[in-house]
Amino acid sequence: MAVKKRKYMTYNGKPILRCGNRIYYGNLEDKLILVLDITETKKVKDHDVASQVLIQVMDNTGELGKGQVFRKAKRDNLYKALDIGEWWLKDALKQLS
Repeated sequence: MAVKKRKYMTYNGKPILRCGNRIYYGNLEDKLILVLDITETKKVKDHDVASQVLIQVMDNTGELGKGQVFRKAKRDNLYKALDIGEWWLKDALKQLS
């Protein structure tokens, strides 16, 4: 029996998953993962756009999104949050190696 491998949307070569107002970024097999929580939104041309995002680099060895927070901050839009968060995650994973 063939097992279908699920394809995920990626950003800079790493999977990115959204579950409600929470976004997970990074390989799920890695020890650390980036978690972005959209805490506020605003309407722009009938669309909800993130206006406040909490960035967290978390331990991924236990339950997804429930690990120890290594670094966190807030940014005023999703692009800025993902940009700095990706850099933090890459740096943290490099330090663990």
